[in-house]
Formats: sequence, C-alpha cells, structure tokens
Amino acid sequence: MSEVALQTPPIAAPAWTVRLRRGWTGRLDDLRLALDSLSSHKLRSGLTLLGIVIGVFTVVAMMALLNGLRKSIDKQLGELGANAFQIQREPAVQFGQPSPEIQARKKLTLTHVRQLRELLPQAKEVGGQLWEYGKTATANANTDLGVQVSGGTPEFFTLTNLSLASGRGYTEGEVTSGARVAVIGAAVIDSLFPGQDPIGQKIKLGRMDLEIIGTIERQGGIPIDTNPDNTVSVPISLFMELYGTSRSVAIAVMAPDPDSMKRLQDQATAAFRKVRGLDAAKENDFEVVSNESMRGIFDNLATMVTIASAFMCFLSLIVGGIGVMNIMLVAVTERTREIGLRKALGARRMRILMQFVIEAVFLAAFGGAIGVALGYCASWVGRFLTFPAEVPYWAVALGIGVSCGVGLAAGIYPAWRASRLDPAVALRDE
Repeated sequence: MSEVALQTPPIAAPAWTVRLRRGWTGRLDDLRLALDSLSSHKLRSGLTLLGIVIGVFTVVAMMALLNGLRKSIDKQLGELGANAFQIQREPAVQFGQPSPEIQARKKLTLTHVRQLRELLPQAKEVGGQLWEYGKTATANANTDLGVQVSGGTPEFFTLTNLSLASGRGYTEGEVTSGARVAVIGAAVIDSLFPGQDPIGQKIKLGRMDLEIIGTIERQGGIPIDTNPDNTVSVPISLFMELYGTSRSVAIAVMAPDPDSMKRLQDQATAAFRKVRGLDAAKENDFEVVSNESMRGIFDNLATMVTIASAFMCFLSLIVGGIGVMNIMLVAVTERTREIGLRKALGARRMRILMQFVIEAVFLAAFGGAIGVALGYCASWVGRFLTFPAEVPYWAVALGIGVSCGVGLAAGIYPAWRASRLDPAVALRDE
C-alpha cells in the first residue's frame, strides 16, 4: 500500500496584519514620493522652511538660556548663603529710578548691624557687607579688570557661602582697625598670581597695597552682573576708607536651620523696626531679601520672557505654516496630471490625501529639526563662552511637535483639494 503525501495548505495571515503591512508600505511610498518632490525643488523648499526654523530656534535657544540661568541661580543665588537673608535699604531688583519714598529712606549703618545683633541672639550670625563693582586690581605687573570688591564683617564668608580655600578670614580686630588685608577669589588668583601661592603677597587695590591673608574656594561664577570667583574681600571699615561712607550697609542674617528661617525673618523684621524707631502705623522703610524672594523675581522675569518668546515663535510658525500651505497648493497645481493618472489607475482618495499630508508634515518636521539643531548649537556656543545654557528636553519635544502640527494643519486643505480632483478633468490638464 503506497503512502500518499498529505500537503497542508498554508495558513493565511490574519486580516489585520495584512492591512497593517499594506498601510505601512503605503506610507513608505508616500514618504518616498514626498522626498522626491521636495528634492526636485530644493531652493523653494528651503525658503519655505525659514519661518518654521526661526520659530523653533527661538523657542529652543531661549528655553536653553532660561534653563541654564535657573540652574546656575539655584546653585548659587545672588550673594546669600544657605539659611540666610538680608535687610537692605532698597529692593534687590528694581526697574528704572526708585520711587521718592524709597529714595527718602535713611541708609543702614554698621551701628544698625551691632544693634540688630544684640536684639537677635537666636540668629546664628548677623553681619554687614558692602559691594563695589568694576574695580581694577594689580600685582606682579599683572592686572585684573572688573574685580568686584566686598567689604564685610568677620561673618562675611559664612553669610555669603564663600568658603575659604586657604589662609584665613579677617578678624573683628582687623575690621575695627581697618587693617590692610584682603581675601581673594580663584579668578583673581588666575589673573594676578598664576601658578603661585598668593598668601602673604601684596595686591594693589586703588591707592592701597593690601596683604593677602586668605583665598576663596572656586565657585564657578555666573557670568552676569557678578562673579564670586573675581572677588576681593576686605574688612568693611577699610572698604569705607577706600570707597566712602555714604552708601547703605546690607545686613545679612543667618538662621540656625532651615525650619527656623521664616520665624527668624519675622523676628528680624520686628527687631529692625524697633532699631529704626518705627511705630505700628508706619510701613517698613527697609526690604527683607531671601533666596526665595530672589528666585520668585527671577521666575516672574523668566515667565515674561517665555511668554514673549512663545509669541514670537507663534508668529514665525504662522508665517512658516502659510509658506508650507502655499508650496503644497503649488505642488497640487503642478502635479494635477499625475494625480489624475493615479486616480484613473485606482488610487483612492485617502491615498492621495495621505501623500500630500505626509509631504507637508515632513517638510515642517524637517524645519523643526533644523531649528532644534541650531538651538543646540547656540547653547553649546554659550557654554563655550561660559554663559549658562542648557536645552531642556521638553523644549525639543515642543519644537518638533509644534512644527509637525503646523505642517499637518497647513497640509490638510491642499491634500483635500488634491483628493477631490476629478480624474477625467485632471488628465486633460495642460
């Protein structure tokens, strides 16, 4: 008895996999057609991208700058140390000329520092400080331009979170006598004493020769307004001898721990009102400034800049979207016979529509990618120039997503118009 080989018929693939494969193949064909169309009109396509590129670049570059500044400020905010706040005559940040009420306020003095120290025994430290910017320091035939000079009481280095790297800080006796001593930052060492130990050497500040008694640890300064690494710190009485006694002292107060910070601010405000002789009916004639208040000011500014840059991006993307829609309408007009031929051969409306939508989305997404790349380049240049800039991932996603959305919105009408063409009329087109 002969054996009959039984052949099992092949198992048909599920219908959904077949549809998925056909859809994937169709989209790849649409993408290939889009690339062929755009590459055949390189100049026109490139000019169309400009609006989208500029809009996305604006968002990415501005968000990189704000993100970098925010991280730098969080790392070392202003001139305040941890758990510290300041009492000042004027607000820390103000635009334009101060109001007449602020200008009429009496200045804060070293006497106020001593009085507040006595009234706040619960504070870890209370000290005074003054700052002067854009000064010149020289030593060993070297010059450092743009030095910031600080005058302080012995608590200065703790209150400003500027740790000493070597040597020592000035003492209470040196503050009282106005001793000609100085503590310098890392950037000053790099400029005036490269490869040397500056302790015991002389530095000339203004008309005075000062002995260097200590150095400050490298901070990695923020390159806007102030840089703690480019600091020369002297006793506050010597500072007044150098730059005059007419300015108002900033009084810094440090809490024992973060939990007591808010309570100590309230106590310091009440104590300083007593020092200033203010009764209950009078408002404060001073400002209390903390890391949180400074961060709040920066966040408000950052929000305004973000809104402004978003508005500029919106306008640029509208212009870019109009350009994309225009080029797609031109493409539909130029390819009328091609569309008619494809429809005559059986192409469905959805296939024609998807072809032009994918072309528009690809064009806009490509512009968004160029804008993101330029934004990264700008942030890299900023870091190379020591300016804080770091591109957040959400800005990249926003740039690409919005540009694709613009391409989709701009491509729908031309694609719909192409899909509605009558094959017979399209084939007669000249």
